[in-house]
Order: sequence, then C-alpha cells, then structure tokens
Amino acid sequence: MTTWEYASVITANDAESQRAGVSVKMPGGAMERQEGDVSSVLNRLGGEGWELVSYHSSGAGTWGFEQFWLKRGNP
Repeated sequence: MTTWEYASVITANDAESQRAGVSVKMPGGAMERQEGDVSSVLNRLGGEGWELVSYHSSGAGTWGFEQFWLKRGNP
C-alpha cells in the first residue's frame, strides 16, 4: 500500500521592492528558507519525486502570498 508524504512551498512577494522569499516545509521538518525563486524550488522538488496537488494565492495592495502543496508516494 502506498503511503503519502506532504510538503508545502510558501512564497511572500513584495511588489514594491520586487523581493520574494521562498520557504519549504517538509514532512517532520521545520520551515526552511530556500535559495532561488519559486520556479527553481518547485522544479527541484519535482526532480525529487514531489507532485503539485494544490495551489492557493492571495494578496492585498502590493503584497502577495502563494502556497503550493505537494505530495510524494512511498510504496
């Protein structure tokens, strides 16, 4: 039977400064800040077998927030 692990990638973007932060929360781990942009982080995780299953975006004014949920199966 396959068991599933879930991880999340969170970004916070400030449109005025054009600065973005990307953090990843892996199963059983702490939230960790990542190098690179969200695309490079998601591509790296995809290469490790993670699959995108959900996405949420919100923002107010010049500030934005995105959260990506990923899963990976273990046979």
